[in-house]
Amino acid sequence: MYIINEMKEIDFTEQILKYKEEGLLAEEKAGYPPKCKPGYEVSKDKKKCVPLKEYSDEAKTKEQYEKIDTKELKRDDKKEKKEHEKDALKDDADKIKKLKKGKPSEKKSVEMHDIKKDEKFDKKKLKQMKSAVMSTKKKNDLPDSDFAYIEPGGEKDSEGKTVPRSLRHLPINDAAHVRNALARLDQTDISAEAKKAALKKIKAAAKKFGIKVSEASATIDYSDLY
Repeated sequence: MYIINEMKEIDFTEQILKYKEEGLLAEEKAGYPPKCKPGYEVSKDKKKCVPLKEYSDEAKTKEQYEKIDTKELKRDDKKEKKEHEKDALKDDADKIKKLKKGKPSEKKSVEMHDIKKDEKFDKKKLKQMKSAVMSTKKKNDLPDSDFAYIEPGGEKDSEGKTVPRSLRHLPINDAAHVRNALARLDQTDISAEAKKAALKKIKAAAKKFGIKVSEASATIDYSDLY
């Protein structure tokens, strides 16, 4: 008695084409040895182009990470910004704890010194975020001059404040709110001309509260925290 097994033919054409396409795209991005594109170098086996070590995650400088953090913070809402800083503080604490293990060394001391500076910076930023929270009543009691932007179309009440109060945006009544206004300005849904006028008021308030603002990027200069 013979048992005949039926053989089913499986077509892998689609998967093969997909993998080939993905591989080809990767090679086009990196280039082909020996002519690798900027940011890439020839691999040890000389068969492909791989990212330069200086562009790898392990070799990213503190400045590069700060740029990434800044971009992320601009996209985050208030709650996400706080969580971002809390995560940074937890990360700092974990690194310090790890460095304390084992034998002390000069290298460890330098790393710990830098991390503690970062920790101080992150704590101050988190404190500023918390102090920027203001109740609706307190916000409504502020004069119009304490806002970087007021939408047109409102009226003045007996105290000279714009009504409805919802037309008033970006409070700049103290240092914490000036920093907050500067961080939120790009996300505010107003015209470019209105943003320009608001930025002028924010910069004036920043000067009043002794906050350094980078003229080139219109961002806060935190160098004095280090």
